[in-house]
Amino acid sequence: MKTTRSLNLLSATLATALALTTARAVDITPAETKAIAEEGFIYGLPIVMNYGVMYEYAVDKNSGQYKAPFNQINNEARVFTYKDTSIPTPNSDTPYSILWTDLRAEPIVLSVPTVEKSRYYSVMLCDGNTYNYGYIGSRATGGEAGDYMMVGPDWTGATPPGIKKVFRSSTQFSAVAYRTQPGWLQSPAALPVSETARAPGNPGCQLPEDQ
Repeated sequence: MKTTRSLNLLSATLATALALTTARAVDITPAETKAIAEEGFIYGLPIVMNYGVMYEYAVDKNSGQYKAPFNQINNEARVFTYKDTSIPTPNSDTPYSILWTDLRAEPIVLSVPTVEKSRYYSVMLCDGNTYNYGYIGSRATGGEAGDYMMVGPDWTGATPPGIKKVFRSSTQFSAVAYRTQPGWLQSPAALPVSETARAPGNPGCQLPEDQ
C-alpha cells in the first residue's frame, strides 16, 4: 500500500515536471529528456518516501507501523528490527523515540533534562524535504537541561523567554528522532522516558548517523 501510494505521488511529480517542458519539447533531445526524468526521480523520491513514513507513523492507524498522532512522542523501549519496514535502514543499536510535528498552528517546544556525560543521546530534527536542520544532544548542545523551539517556515512570532535556540523547518510537518546509547542500559525495558514535547503556553527519514 505504501509503495503504491509513494510511486503514484512520484509519477505525478514527474508528469508535472515533464508537462512544464512541453512548450519547448521540440528543442529537447531524447538524452535531455532522460536526464530530466532522472533528476526529477532523484530529487523527488526521498521527499515522497519521507511522506510515506510520516503517513504510516502519524496518520494511518491501520498501517502496522503507526506510532502516535502529530505532536505526541512515541517511545520505543526496544531496538528496531527487520519488522520495522517504514524506514529502509533504521539503526538497530539505538532505541528510538519518534515525534512527528505539525507546525501550522504554532511552534513546538522540545524540553530535555540534564543528561550525565557518560550517557550519549541525540535529538535529530528532519523536515519534509529530508533535510536535517537541527540537532540537540551530547554532541550538539551538551548535557545541560534546556528548552528548544521548532517553528514552521512562515512563523514570525516572538521567542518566549528561556528558549535556548530556535530551529526553523522548511516545511510545516517535521520529524523528531530521539536516540540513546543502549550500552549503559540494563535492558531495553529500562529505557527512561525523560524528554517531552509541548506547545508554547500549553504545559508534549532514512535517518542518517548522528552529527
